[in-house]
Amino acid sequence: MNARALDAVTQMQRLRHLHQVRDWSFDPVRSPDPPHELVELIYSFCHGQWLDVLRVRSDTDAQAGRFLTESMVGGGCPRACWLATGTLADVLDGLDDLPLPMSRLAPVFSYPRS
Repeated sequence: MNARALDAVTQMQRLRHLHQVRDWSFDPVRSPDPPHELVELIYSFCHGQWLDVLRVRSDTDAQAGRFLTESMVGGGCPRACWLATGTLADVLDGLDDLPLPMSRLAPVFSYPRS
């Protein structure tokens, strides 16, 4: 992603809504080498023990997930109960449809039977 690709993101209004209205954190990620172009956008929101994360590289390259917060700290293996990959519009639709973690309709981990 570069500045032109960022300008071309058609879902920018929905991304602003996540940040400004729904209070998601926003972190732009830039390349380490000059001219330090924008590589991706990271949005996140913590629901206590759950962390929702959205990574955007372009309109056609986005990922989101709901993770156990404790699994995202200290370099451990992230544990997700919900993941989405695809176009930014499809991933945002998935996030919009995702129930709050405390809802009885929220996704949960399924453990294999012993």
